[in-house]
Amino acid sequence: MNAITKRRLVRIAAISVAFVVGWFALSLTRTIREIPEAYAAWDTGTLLTTYMDQSDGKWPSSWDELSTVIGEEQPMLFARSDSDGNPISKSEYIEKLRSMIKIDWSFDPVPGTLDSPVTRIDGGKFRTVWVGAEPNEMVRSFIAHRKNTQNATGSQ
Repeated sequence: MNAITKRRLVRIAAISVAFVVGWFALSLTRTIREIPEAYAAWDTGTLLTTYMDQSDGKWPSSWDELSTVIGEEQPMLFARSDSDGNPISKSEYIEKLRSMIKIDWSFDPVPGTLDSPVTRIDGGKFRTVWVGAEPNEMVRSFIAHRKNTQNATGSQ
């Protein structure tokens, strides 16, 4: 190999390594930034399924209606704290969710639906979610489970 080829090879390798490290750093940064949204999505799915469970399968019509299922001490809600980890009030918590999550209040929770009534605030799909905690999957799973339970017991 001559000096020009070696230099070119080293330059290509350095650019490739820089690209991979940069891509990894950007991906990691995006994921870390989206963790609060992922928790808010999970909490929203939990609140929605809890609400439907307590309301005979009915879908809530507003954040205020959804907030009726929030108790004072609910360990299932991960996003119910400020950025320093201090507990926040129920109204502050709902405002926090409302600032990150959009819910289609006209959604009809019928079995077999593929609709996604819970989205990012901009209407897009969630880019980062915990396994088993995507809110639309949680809602669809609850609806299917409820239908199966009703079919097994013979109630409608």
